[in-house]
Amino acid sequence: MFRDFFVFLPVLLKSLCMKRQLLILLLTACHAVTIVAQKNSNPKWLDKAIQAIFTVETTTKEGMTKNGTGFFILENGEAVASYELFRKADKAVAITSTGERLPVLHILGADDMYDVIRFKVAVPKKLIYLPVTKISPTKNTPVYLPPSKEEKNLVQGNISEITKVNSAYDYFQIDMPLPPSQVGYPLLTETGEVFAMTQADASGKGKTFGIPVAYIQSLQTSTTDMFKRTYTEIGIRKAWASSFDDARLSLLLYASQQDVATYLETLNDFAATFPNYAESYTNRASHYAYNRKELASTESEQLQLLDKAWNDLESAAKLVKNKGEANYNKATLIFGVVADDSTLSYKNWQLKTAEDLIRKAISEADLPLYRQAEGDIAFFQQDYEKAFRSYSIVNSSSEPTGASFFFAAKSKQQLPDANPLEIITLLDSAVAKAPPAEASAYLLENIDLKTQLGLFEGVIKDYDKYLVVTNGDVSDVFYYYREQAKFRTNDLTGALRDIDMAILLDRENGLYYAEKASVCLRLNEYAKAQENAQKAILLEPEFASAYRILGVSLVRQEKKSEACPYFEKAKELGDTVADRLINDNCSE
Repeated sequence: MFRDFFVFLPVLLKSLCMKRQLLILLLTACHAVTIVAQKNSNPKWLDKAIQAIFTVETTTKEGMTKNGTGFFILENGEAVASYELFRKADKAVAITSTGERLPVLHILGADDMYDVIRFKVAVPKKLIYLPVTKISPTKNTPVYLPPSKEEKNLVQGNISEITKVNSAYDYFQIDMPLPPSQVGYPLLTETGEVFAMTQADASGKGKTFGIPVAYIQSLQTSTTDMFKRTYTEIGIRKAWASSFDDARLSLLLYASQQDVATYLETLNDFAATFPNYAESYTNRASHYAYNRKELASTESEQLQLLDKAWNDLESAAKLVKNKGEANYNKATLIFGVVADDSTLSYKNWQLKTAEDLIRKAISEADLPLYRQAEGDIAFFQQDYEKAFRSYSIVNSSSEPTGASFFFAAKSKQQLPDANPLEIITLLDSAVAKAPPAEASAYLLENIDLKTQLGLFEGVIKDYDKYLVVTNGDVSDVFYYYREQAKFRTNDLTGALRDIDMAILLDRENGLYYAEKASVCLRLNEYAKAQENAQKAILLEPEFASAYRILGVSLVRQEKKSEACPYFEKAKELGDTVADRLINDNCSE
């Protein structure tokens, strides 16, 4: 037995030795993954890395807040974080390691599918940031995770797998566990450069994933992004496109989405981004002037905003080579603001200033655009003769507009001994020159004038044009009025079609049934006339004309005795024709 033991002893010792070696290897590996710098000091770049990490605090319109982590990748305040932190957010701040609160200015790019976002914060000075590596690390390369407030040690792991993001960027899997507090942290190379942002392992297997920062940097905003769900779910403004024209379109869209105070911030940022464009300043000047009562509560503060607006106009003038254009821009804004508030009379904000400036503009270059403005100012001051002269100059130029012909017609109307046919000619020209949306308003003016003059053939043509320029988007009232015009030209079939359309669009209007009854009488369809008059009375029991029409339809069917009570009712309700009908049909 002892002999057997001594035979087995070397095997046992060998086995224990192997187990000890395995244990030592396991402990060494665990030690490598968990703690890096116990044997020496931390790497020199660690303090900088920690200072580049900040807390993100986002807030929704309803006041709900989220907190997470981000880090700076440029000294100008450019940073990255998890997209989910910003979803539904209306504002956000970056809280630095020193407690400084830096508001997020705008979103530079985002991808909700990969849960990443790039943004810029307001910085009073240069920030400590993490430089992005230009060379993507390879498989089995050691990488580092900076410690959080809860963790004290720099953690090392190895890249175990690399896949692709959008087929162009490496996506990393690292053999190390990731505490929830370190989601959104930077993953660093041995030299302290950042190559990825941490993402949690959704499978719960204790892995760490790294989305490449190079991919996050590639995300850009464009004008059309304003309509994408990724961006519409974030209330924070998006970065301007690099092209001024594209950025200008975004600015126009923001105008309809933001309140006046927020839009002023947007205009300020636009001017800071595009300082060499006059439009940056004229847009802000217009906002100051027109919205001064919403931006400031006291009159003195509102006047200060007018001063700011004037200063912006002066800044814009310095960027415009054509002095006529600069004077025109000033004149039109001043005129618009004063016309909007006739009680205003402050420094340069007066009609006389606008007149003087447009006169100077014309002296620089006698352009139709400047003459149009001259006419508008004169028309507002009820100097119709001067306005007509100005508009006539525009109309005889190579650049007449629908507005120049229309206001020439309106000015002409106010002059003594105006010829209505000349006015109609001007209105016809306004319709011909104007784009559809504008032409519809001019057509209604023309229809009104032609109706007054009894030119119903022309009225019908204008109604037909109106139907075209509005793409058929008209109400029951349109068909009723066109029916009236057709009735007067004896186009009874057309009148019947139109009144049927009016009834189709509004079946509860007694007037339409009474009108249809009148058309049916003219068409000698007496039974239909009776039926529609009865419907009109049912809907509107006090409708005097409907009783008269019903009575006439019965007379035409040789039912005088039945008609007379309706004539009497019509007379009782004030119908002026009913008395004669009673005398003619009910005297026996």
